[in-house]
Amino acid sequence: MALAKKTKVKKEEDATFDWHETFSGLGVSFFKNFADSLADKIKHRIQEMVVALQRGLVGTFLVVVGTIFALISLVVFINEMLLMGNGVGYAIVGVFSILIGLLIIKK
Repeated sequence: MALAKKTKVKKEEDATFDWHETFSGLGVSFFKNFADSLADKIKHRIQEMVVALQRGLVGTFLVVVGTIFALISLVVFINEMLLMGNGVGYAIVGVFSILIGLLIIKK
């Protein structure tokens, strides 16, 4: 009889310990999975932002280069139309660019 009581008490202790361990294991795994998922989402979002920034920088660079070439061609066109000298076209386009820049800054 004494042997049967020891076995029964030990089984009850084992069952209680397993439930505690199971719940704590689930909690830890839940938070670990949540943290991993959050880290992956943040990493993915940062990669998207870097790609968007790269596209923006390349686009801005091309717009600036295109604007420079357009202004130079406008200068050459004005110089040929007025036949007054090389500096007249540069002066007209320069003053016009300064005025547009000042208007943009004031807004």
